[in-house]
Amino acid sequence: MPTDVTPKGNVRQNADTIILRFGGGLRTRASIMDVEDRECVEGQNFDLDLQNFAFRPRKPFDKIGTATNGAEIRGFASLQKADGTISMLVQAGNTVYQWNGSTFTSKGTVSATAQLRGRLSHNWELDDVVIITDLNLQEQVYQWNGSTLSTVTFTKNDGSTSWTGEFRAKYCTIDAERVMFSNVNDNSTHYPHLIVGSKRGSYTIISNDQRPSSSLSEEDAFFLVQPDLRPINGFVGAFNKVVTSSRSGATFQLNGASAKDFAFIPLYPRSGATGTEGVVYAGNDVYYGRQGRIESLAATQKFGDVETNDLSEDINDTIETYTDWTAVYNERTQKVYWMPTGKNQLWVLHKSLLGLGISPWSKWVTADAVNMDFTAMMNCLDPQDGLEYVFAGDENGNLYKIEGTTNGGDNTTAVKTERLSKLFTFKTSAEVFDFEGWILFQQKDVTATITIRFEYNGDSIFNEEITETLSGVEAAAYFSGEAYFSGGKYFGKAVSGRLTRRNWGIAGRSNEFQIRLTVDSKNDFEVAELGVRFSAST
Repeated sequence: MPTDVTPKGNVRQNADTIILRFGGGLRTRASIMDVEDRECVEGQNFDLDLQNFAFRPRKPFDKIGTATNGAEIRGFASLQKADGTISMLVQAGNTVYQWNGSTFTSKGTVSATAQLRGRLSHNWELDDVVIITDLNLQEQVYQWNGSTLSTVTFTKNDGSTSWTGEFRAKYCTIDAERVMFSNVNDNSTHYPHLIVGSKRGSYTIISNDQRPSSSLSEEDAFFLVQPDLRPINGFVGAFNKVVTSSRSGATFQLNGASAKDFAFIPLYPRSGATGTEGVVYAGNDVYYGRQGRIESLAATQKFGDVETNDLSEDINDTIETYTDWTAVYNERTQKVYWMPTGKNQLWVLHKSLLGLGISPWSKWVTADAVNMDFTAMMNCLDPQDGLEYVFAGDENGNLYKIEGTTNGGDNTTAVKTERLSKLFTFKTSAEVFDFEGWILFQQKDVTATITIRFEYNGDSIFNEEITETLSGVEAAAYFSGEAYFSGGKYFGKAVSGRLTRRNWGIAGRSNEFQIRLTVDSKNDFEVAELGVRFSAST
């Protein structure tokens, strides 16, 4: 006779019921039996939120324009002046354009192989300029004041002696009223291990012959050599400190308060990031991509080279062969985007979920022709609405906004959103059958179709699936007074956003199963929960 058999590990369940929620991310490393109930063992393109446990798609990316010359997008600069005025530059090939949200206006020419970066952290508010460096060291340091793009005229030490030749730098950060440059090229000689710090209060006065010492004044310009003599490939300001990384080397912290006492403090060997943009400051920590993993500097400082500093421990079996990362943080959305070179993916770290015991990771892929193979990616303030977004470009001059509009797909291409649950298993020799269930979803103003597939394991290995329509709100005329007329239409307030329950049944008989949910659509959707009832026997 039938016997009630309880699945192991699900938070909300009775003897014959499973209720599935979706608040966690990808955990690919653990056994499919051991992941948390809210996590998934496979999946893509879903969004995560600290207080919303629904199955929801990520926002699609929008193509917002194409550079006039149609050349490869290679760089960006973002300026916010003291009065709040915002402007943005986009480098396409050899031309630097101002992008105002709708049109491209040429502002200068540079080498077509340059990779300009004028980050928000490069904004020098005393003079209302953003300082622009070149990751490829083809161009000298530039500045943008919202109307004019020009090279920076540097002077030495006291400001009275002109700098000889061109000064170029890969990286720049602003800390303690100084601009600091690293991995520099001085008068055609490359010094990849060098840091050059400006005079306090003046970003144009720099030094190549004054090491920090007690003989200098606190305001003086200075230079320092990274102790391991390796090329600097990461350079960010954080916690009133400056953090550097060296290629295939170590991570260092620049300690001190002035030109009298600046010095490097090593963290631990072979901790350096990979790539040229693999180090990012994320508000309360510095994250960096290494070979096969993504780590936290704060944890490294406390514990050294141990697994607790590995932010990617939930997914590192999937990314263990990835060697080169581009990292971008959007402070507004609390997301860190990690683009591995040549993998046609974005791995998204939802920072708000860190420390909660569930995976904070989602993988983003696309069916659009750009295939997540962006030639440049950086966070900027949008010149139209003033909000922070991550912008990206491709080899054909197309400009994208990664956090795009809700409906419409990736540049009109449908986004396939998917999650595969943990394995639900039952007592020895038990089988479950007579599956029926429900899906609880929030009505939107659009319609999407979801596929529910039971992937049976155990004694019988097969798949069964059904499809359900996540219906939208019917179009209707609206008058007033919240009165009903006919046809199920409201003449008054709209009713979108309400939860709708849809019942279903599915064939199958087995002693273990997983549930895969797939929505391949341009439209928004939100599934609050999936419930399953069944009979069981031994």
